[in-house]
Amino acid sequence: MNKLNKTLWGMVKLATYCLIVIGIIGLLIVFIIIPQWVKSTEILVPNLDGKHYYQALHSLSDVGLAPENTIYQASSSEPKGNVIDQDPPANHSIKPHHKVKITVSTGADMTPVPSVVGKSLDAARETLETADFRPNTIARVYSTNYLLDTVIAQSPAEGTPKKRRSPVNLLVSLGRKPQPIQLPDLKNQLVSEVLPALEAVGLNVEIINSPHPTIEHGRIINHEKLVHSGDLITLKVSGKRDETENSGRWLTHKHTVSGEGNQTIEVKIVIIDDYGERIEVNNVFYAPGAIIDLEKRRVKVFGPALVIVFEDGKKLYERRYQ
Repeated sequence: MNKLNKTLWGMVKLATYCLIVIGIIGLLIVFIIIPQWVKSTEILVPNLDGKHYYQALHSLSDVGLAPENTIYQASSSEPKGNVIDQDPPANHSIKPHHKVKITVSTGADMTPVPSVVGKSLDAARETLETADFRPNTIARVYSTNYLLDTVIAQSPAEGTPKKRRSPVNLLVSLGRKPQPIQLPDLKNQLVSEVLPALEAVGLNVEIINSPHPTIEHGRIINHEKLVHSGDLITLKVSGKRDETENSGRWLTHKHTVSGEGNQTIEVKIVIIDDYGERIEVNNVFYAPGAIIDLEKRRVKVFGPALVIVFEDGKKLYERRYQ
């Protein structure tokens, strides 16, 4: 074998040895090193539930993981900013390049408080309850700008985001402040003639019958002189204590003002009984839905009574009481 052939044969053997070594190394990498490497790089996902969002990020970073786009969701059990769900779950093995999806609490479900200012108290309560809030009257004050039983202010204010079933405090109008009234001396006047005039100026009247030796039957014996509109005053009237026709009774009549929205309605209520005809509510403006309770207003009738209700100058209905 000449020198050239020996050289070529040596190169072939060297190449063969190299291929064998490379093959052995490749097999070791494929069957031993790579599986071990793949297995060793799996990471256990930490438990993030209940942690604050930023604490959860630190927990992921500490083990070499990163968060996916965060999802925000209302929760009644977890405070705002806390993790309420994760994917994959805790203690699940994942590769480092995989990301963890986090769902974060936005707090309890919030809803804006509706406006009830200017509404009657009954309408305001209905509006709040429909919106899943709890109406709570905190105070009543006299007002020259708001009608009786109309909401003047509310807290929280309109549009404030609050949890459902939260209380809403209401400031409600008592109407105009009662004005002092100096009554003239009504002694010896017929109660049937005086009663309509007293009720027309906003007074509620109670009659007590008492025998009198010189004052004729049905005439006033005595009464208070200085009163305020809306007061209950007592007229002592000559008559037998057991006379039923003069004892009177409270009128159990309620009227709900019709209409919708904030447009006020002018209401007049006329009562006709044994003492004649008188106006109990004299063209007063009320919010729609307001309830006028004549018993609470201390309205008394004598014998059979007829109640006639007018709204905006038109007769609405009449009702008889025996």
